[in-house]
Amino acid sequence: MKKIGILILSFLLFISCSNDDSKEVKPLSASEYYGKWVQFVDSKFADDPSSKQFSYLFNKDNTFVKTRVYDNKTTTLSGTFEIVTNNDITQFILTYSEYNMIISSCSGGGLKESLTLEKSNYLNDDARACDRRYTFKKEK
Repeated sequence: MKKIGILILSFLLFISCSNDDSKEVKPLSASEYYGKWVQFVDSKFADDPSSKQFSYLFNKDNTFVKTRVYDNKTTTLSGTFEIVTNNDITQFILTYSEYNMIISSCSGGGLKESLTLEKSNYLNDDARACDRRYTFKKEK
C-alpha cells in the first residue's frame, strides 16, 4: 500500500512540476506598441481611485498623449517619443513639450520620462526609484 501511495505522490509531483508552454507570453511586435496603454493594478487595489488615473496614447508618428483623470479633472500632456532597444530591454523615451508636475521623473523639473517594456508585455514607469510604481497594459 505504501508503494501505491508513493507512486501517486510521485505522479502528482511530476504533474505539478511540468512545464506548460501555453502560458508563456508572446512578446509584442514593434507595430503593437502603438495605441492606448492604461494604468494597471492588482485587483486588491482596483477600488482605489488613484489606481486608474493615467493612460498613454502612442501614435505611429512618434507623438504621444498622456492623460490623467483624477477627482473629476482631466489633464493632458503631449510630446514625442522614441523606442530604444538595448540588450533585449525596450524603453519608451518620452519628451514633453512643456513641464507639468504629472511628468513621472525622479529628476524633477525635467521634460523626459521613460517606461520599460517588461517580458510580460506591461510597461513599467522607470521612476520606480523615487517611489512611483505605475504599470500599464495595452488596451485591446
